[in-house]
Amino acid sequence: MCQPSNVMRAADLSERSHGRIRLIGREVADTPLFEGRVNWIRLRAGLTLHCSDCVELQSFTTESRMEPRLSFVLFMAGDNQVRYGDRSVAFKAQRAHEQDFQGLALSVKEPVVFSRRSRQGTHIRKIAINLGPEWFESGGLDDQPYQDVLRFTEQHLAAQHWQPSPRLKAIAEQLLNPPDHAPMLQRLYLESRVLDIAAEALSGITHCAPLKRMTLRPHEHQRMRQVAALLESGEADDWTLEMIARNAGINVNSLQRQFRQFKGMTVFEYQRSRKLETARQALEREGMSVTQAAWLAGYTSPANFSTAFKRHFGMTPRQAMCRV
Repeated sequence: MCQPSNVMRAADLSERSHGRIRLIGREVADTPLFEGRVNWIRLRAGLTLHCSDCVELQSFTTESRMEPRLSFVLFMAGDNQVRYGDRSVAFKAQRAHEQDFQGLALSVKEPVVFSRRSRQGTHIRKIAINLGPEWFESGGLDDQPYQDVLRFTEQHLAAQHWQPSPRLKAIAEQLLNPPDHAPMLQRLYLESRVLDIAAEALSGITHCAPLKRMTLRPHEHQRMRQVAALLESGEADDWTLEMIARNAGINVNSLQRQFRQFKGMTVFEYQRSRKLETARQALEREGMSVTQAAWLAGYTSPANFSTAFKRHFGMTPRQAMCRV
């Protein structure tokens, strides 16, 4: 959901950031600030994503008010100096050197002013994931392995660096360059990857390896069978994760965790696989066109649909049309 490559001007900044960011100085409203993709996305209550893949066209300073949160920042290219209140943090990474890919966990216990100085000509690539109090209230992080996380969040401006895994680096690239899906599937796609990053970062804070896969309890297994049946029925095709979780009587984090244990994939991945299978059957049995099949599978671009189809089935949609 990062916007197509374009130029963001001073007048666009407040609107694009939903009024959270202000420009310091007297820059003219039509002054170009960034060229590339910059976006702020609210995935659900207490969970937001900020992604940037852009070149800074001017040297300027921005400020915003940060509410209490736990932030995970993945800095993938460029160099940047920021301030969280009185705390200064320097980021520097070069895309050509994978070891420079930085991860930072930061706890903001009370409101603080965040300021950032941009430098003309710098190419910035970064992901920022923010977990607010609402996320923790619904997340059930009261298990013993997560006591370190809760203690960390109680410290104002506590910071911890960690080295992202190769898998996490690939996920970050997927967030910067997501496939073209219908809006609802796009949001599920982004949230599933954001939660994967959060899981690894949280494991880093607890100073332990990610928790091993656990066996679902009988009532959880039955609940996930009901969720899978709901998804198979197509009734939830336009539902958000929150709506699916509410229908199941659990929170979103429990839904994602239990469904992955039940099916070995996220809700989004299951929905995508199911829709691709429906499209394949329509191509083979009903003579549907590739464009129609793409729409049926939730893709707005036939080209992106064809790529996903071939990756999933090992053949192109047109080859599927020729099958008897």
